[in-house]
Amino acid sequence: MSLSTCESPLHFMPSSTPDASALTHCADRRFRVHTRAYTDPGIFADEMKKVFGKTWIYVGHDSEVPAVGDFKTSHVGLQPVVIARGVDDAINVFVNRCVHRGAVVCREARGNAQEFACPYHGWIYGTDGKLIAVSERREPGGYSPDFDAPEGLFRLPRIDTYRGFIFASFNPDVPPLVDFLGHARTVIDRKLNLSPTGRIVLRSRPFVVRYQGNWKFQAENIVDAYHFLHTHKGFVQLQAKFGDSTGDFGVHKGGSIKAMRKLRFAGSTWNCQYGHGILENPANDVDGYLNGDFADFYQSLHAQHGAEELAWIAGKGAASIFPNLGLIHQQIRTWRPIAPDMTEVAIYPYELEGAPAAFNEGMLRSQERFYGPAGHGAADDVDIFARNQQGLAGDAVEWLILERGLDTDEPEGQDFRGLPASEAPQRALWREWNRLMSV
Repeated sequence: MSLSTCESPLHFMPSSTPDASALTHCADRRFRVHTRAYTDPGIFADEMKKVFGKTWIYVGHDSEVPAVGDFKTSHVGLQPVVIARGVDDAINVFVNRCVHRGAVVCREARGNAQEFACPYHGWIYGTDGKLIAVSERREPGGYSPDFDAPEGLFRLPRIDTYRGFIFASFNPDVPPLVDFLGHARTVIDRKLNLSPTGRIVLRSRPFVVRYQGNWKFQAENIVDAYHFLHTHKGFVQLQAKFGDSTGDFGVHKGGSIKAMRKLRFAGSTWNCQYGHGILENPANDVDGYLNGDFADFYQSLHAQHGAEELAWIAGKGAASIFPNLGLIHQQIRTWRPIAPDMTEVAIYPYELEGAPAAFNEGMLRSQERFYGPAGHGAADDVDIFARNQQGLAGDAVEWLILERGLDTDEPEGQDFRGLPASEAPQRALWREWNRLMSV
């Protein structure tokens, strides 16, 4: 396997402004990442420009802005943005910053508005971001008749959607979205095809948490099959003893630790072009779904997609879509970098349009059980991220090792397919990170 795009000397020479290309070493059957890629403030500042400023960023879902005037606030890296559905029904994404003196024009998470008024000096913008009015423009001491008024809020030059997922980019030359998503589209497709209509809906506000660690820990973790039985050992023991009786709803299958291990060490991992990491694990009990509590629901999906594809649709696929979007179980997860050692994560449980109400309810209860504020999983993960950051505070050991499964990854076009617990998905992130940061 050749990863020459991120080859660098293993010996790293410290400097006040490290060269990003020297922070990864992936040649000669080695894949190492330097500590400073997670900790250095200068590297973090470059990421905001070279990663979050140059590629597609997930900003929201169209079910969050279904009607004209609906809006949602979001971020592209450190840049606050507004997603709004304009009077022409088009989705607009613009920087949430008044062009006059820089104030954020919208602070609400979601809502509906005919216009956005800056609370500082009253400049008014439309739902397409265009400047509608400058307050007291002709009053004494106001603006001259030939005042060169700006067009409006800065509108991101590229906006596109894939099956309701809204992406935006500051880079006008970013590749087409469908090309960027590549193999990751199969995970989106299969998640959405669990709905009889092929649609999902985000109804509730997200569960939001901040952790004291780098944003890349979350991007790596959501597709890390290797950690589960260790990081979540307490939950694994609980699940082995009580199973679904405490509300898991079949999400974490396995009647014993041995059975859970067998299920988790099945399927494939993917290291994809443009930085996406994927876990694929098809269901091995399709007949059980077709004859279980939701037989009619699954039989309709069987008729629509066939037995082979239903196994994938009902399986446990997960994706880390570079750089800020995760899909796992019945949730959308996003992460927002705040500082080298501070990250905000938002978890959005979604409903499957057209699915039985009891199915959506059961999945929501499962989300609460594992990912919610009183759940088992999120607390374990954020503790690990903080431990990671704590461990990286020192410089006695420079390099992290991401070589699990490296010798068994197989190239498939621009992607690499790995065995079930390979670190192939984590290497995907660093392959694209190195490419963007080295430009």
